[in-house]
Amino acid sequence: MERIGDGGPTALHVCTRYQRGGSERRVQDSIRALPHLRHHLLVGAESDVDLARRQTAAERVWLLPSLVRPLHPVHDARALGALWRLLRRSRYAVVVTHQSKAGVLTRSVAATTGGPPVVHSLSMASFGPGYHPLANELFMSIERKLGSRTAAFCVVGSDLAARFAAIGVPADRLHVVRSGVPLPAALPPRDEARSRVAARYGAPPGQPLLCYVGSLEPRKNPLLLARVLRHLHDRLPEPPHLLVLGEGPERARFVSELGRLGLADHAVLAGFVPDPGHVHDALRAADVTLLLSETEGLPQVLVQSAAVGTPFVAFDVEGVRELLDLGAEGTAVPLGDLGAAAQAVAGWLVAPGVSGREPVADLSSWSPESIAAGYRAAVDRALGISRVEPPTSGRPPRLIPRPLSAADRERIRAGRG
Repeated sequence: MERIGDGGPTALHVCTRYQRGGSERRVQDSIRALPHLRHHLLVGAESDVDLARRQTAAERVWLLPSLVRPLHPVHDARALGALWRLLRRSRYAVVVTHQSKAGVLTRSVAATTGGPPVVHSLSMASFGPGYHPLANELFMSIERKLGSRTAAFCVVGSDLAARFAAIGVPADRLHVVRSGVPLPAALPPRDEARSRVAARYGAPPGQPLLCYVGSLEPRKNPLLLARVLRHLHDRLPEPPHLLVLGEGPERARFVSELGRLGLADHAVLAGFVPDPGHVHDALRAADVTLLLSETEGLPQVLVQSAAVGTPFVAFDVEGVRELLDLGAEGTAVPLGDLGAAAQAVAGWLVAPGVSGREPVADLSSWSPESIAAGYRAAVDRALGISRVEPPTSGRPPRLIPRPLSAADRERIRAGRG
């Protein structure tokens, strides 16, 4: 196993699965924020290694086949062993973990090897509403134990940070650091955006338009989009069309559900759209952005919707009220309440003067400069954690934080840490 250290301080990033998504953007953000460090990236079995190399430009990217998303006793034991050997033999200055499984396994190993300090990047919770009660108990217990052994957390939003603080994670280690998301430099007139969207995807230019952007996966509940659309077609004299930008394992079931509900001609599935400008056009052209996820950390599509001035309707998951408090226009409805979601969409469709408004939300904390400063503050804190106290009697070491400076405390109070 290669030993690290002669070429300068190196950060190891461990990511459960590297594909396309918000947590992957956080890997990119954290590497860009720390140009004074070398970067190695270890990714799990379901990852696109070539994509990770291209997007992160890390000095070294390699695969750990035993690192898988589901709980798996054999694979998890092998992954723990591989991580233990890596951290015992390599002199990494700091480890940054991304996604739940990588965070749990790597932080556990780092604690039992006496270092290095670990920063955990949090995009969403592994417990709370939308999870099975037994899973809630298990993961709350794990995070409660690991919280005091984690040097710092980079948390996508303050709602999510509050959830972890509520179970006993030290609040002064929870740094709010946004996920980088492409935001438009300028907004086209809504009629121009609607014309481009009609030409690209065939969405009827004169019909009310709903837009969904995201993966078609179970957590995002794409089948519920079809059911809300059915509610609206049953109740409105001018029912909307649905534009879907995204791919995923639920696509076939979603198409089947649209057909079952008689809505096959009232939705366009555009697939994955890599061009941020095309995404901005779709959101700008829409009358309402619709998101029915059962759990989130802070939904990036709603940040983009707020940035183009389009109201949203979403289940009341973490991050939704946070955006509303920042001035975004939209409605949070109770988790799972399709009637309330349909009613909220209908309300926005008939609200006077909503379409084409200029954005009013304060999204300054999503600037690249703010995000980079947040990661630097978290890693600076981590590097101030002692890694000298070795384990005794097989017990995990106790990580000793440096005292917080007045500037640290001010960043935390302002939500910039």
